[in-house]
Amino acid sequence: SNPYYWKNRKPVEGYWQQDVHYKITASLDDKTDIIDGAIELVYTNNSPDELPFVYFHLYSNAQVKGSYLTDLYENNGYKVYHGKYQSQGLGTNVSKISLNGFELKTEQDNTILKVYLPKPIKSGESLTFKIDFKTYYDNGSIRNRMKLFNAWSNKHYDIVHWYPRISVYDRKLG
Repeated sequence: SNPYYWKNRKPVEGYWQQDVHYKITASLDDKTDIIDGAIELVYTNNSPDELPFVYFHLYSNAQVKGSYLTDLYENNGYKVYHGKYQSQGLGTNVSKISLNGFELKTEQDNTILKVYLPKPIKSGESLTFKIDFKTYYDNGSIRNRMKLFNAWSNKHYDIVHWYPRISVYDRKLG
C-alpha cells in the first residue's frame, strides 16, 4: 500500500532492488563500551540472478590497528593512535551467522564479510539470517562517524554503522 515502495513505482522498466528487513536487539554496556547484539535479517533476492554468497559491511573495523585505513593514514604521514580495543583489532566482530540453525561459512577481509550460502538464493526467494555480534567503541585518532568521547564530564556515544550491514547488490555494479 506504500506508493513510494519501489515495486509500486518502478523508475524504469526492468528495475529491481533487493529487499531487506532488520530486527535488531542490542544493548550498550557503558562500563565496557561494548554493544552486544543479535540481528534477524530477512533478505529477498529480487534480482534475476542466483546468488551463491552475500557480503556484509563491518564499517567500524576500518579504525582498528592493521586496517587498510590505518595503513592509508600512516602512508600519508599521519600519526595514528588506537584505543584499547582498536589496538587489539576489535571493531565489529560477528561471532555467529546462521540460516535455519545452520552456521554459515564466512571469509573476512578487513571491513567486508563474505558469507557463503548452503545453496544459491534464487530470484524471488527470501532468506532469514541470524547474526550475533559485538561492536567495540573506542577513541582512536582515525576520523569516523562512530565515536566515543567525554563531553563536559559525561560519556558520549555517536552511534553510526555499529551493526553488520548487508551490502547492496544491484544491476549496475553487481
